[in-house]
Amino acid sequence: RLQSILDSVALASNTPGSIEQKLGDFYASGMDTTTINQRGYDPVKPILARVDSITDAASLMKFVALEAKANNTSVLAFYVGPDNKNSSLNIAHISQAGIGLPERDYYFKTDVSSIAIQQAYKVYLAKLFQLTGSDAATAKKDAEIVYNIDKQLASSHRTNVELRDVNANYNKMAIATLTKRHPNIGWLNVLNHLGANTDSIDVGQPAYYDKLNAVLKSISINDWKIYLKAYSINNYANELSKPFVDAAFELNKVLSGQAVQKSRGEKMASAVDQSLGEALGQLYVKKYFTEDAKKRTLDLVNNLQKA
Repeated sequence: RLQSILDSVALASNTPGSIEQKLGDFYASGMDTTTINQRGYDPVKPILARVDSITDAASLMKFVALEAKANNTSVLAFYVGPDNKNSSLNIAHISQAGIGLPERDYYFKTDVSSIAIQQAYKVYLAKLFQLTGSDAATAKKDAEIVYNIDKQLASSHRTNVELRDVNANYNKMAIATLTKRHPNIGWLNVLNHLGANTDSIDVGQPAYYDKLNAVLKSISINDWKIYLKAYSINNYANELSKPFVDAAFELNKVLSGQAVQKSRGEKMASAVDQSLGEALGQLYVKKYFTEDAKKRTLDLVNNLQKA
């Protein structure tokens, strides 16, 4: 039903600025696979160029913070949400991040299935580098660099069981304290780049940011640049040309067991619903939830309340 609505508005001549125009243009842009495939990885080249300009930990964290605002996330997971101990107040939170596999145990288990997933992830990383111009040998070497950084960061992650402990994952700290604790991260600059003004942050998993602070110095800037390139390409792989989409799906097959890719229409219907869900919902209600249906539902609920 959603796809039918989107197919319809994408082909229609819509009033500029209308919901129909916004939904139709967004959907059509994702359905134009000819143009998308012609562009290859051109859309992410400016991001990769910004990675190339990184020279030290400060410029690295500036890149990380600015990209986080566009949801191109890597080593920083920053968000604003309710204070767990005062739900009437929204505060700044940071949580563990920086790994490409779903959670830490994927990196440390040695059973056959886990090793297969680790290998598939390395193959995927190497494929991303090859698709952006590296030869096979360099791509494989760079994939190992990314995986090793992942694994170092994963070693500081809490397990899924540990993440269930609400109190243990609430650690409100003053910015002044964090600044002294993590000089290599440079929280004042990070917050400035994020456009965030706060005197404290709830640090969900402090051990992760302690580890990040340490490895910002122990890992070379060149290796960090390789890592950030991999994460940036991966973050947009499903929006790039078909070879990137196919590579991402090959990894997803191993992780999820999904055997066949969804159609382009299904993917775009989901993408529109995720990004413009309220707008799409209005057209859905207009077409499929009539006033008569609404009245019958209200009658049912009102009768239930009376009973």
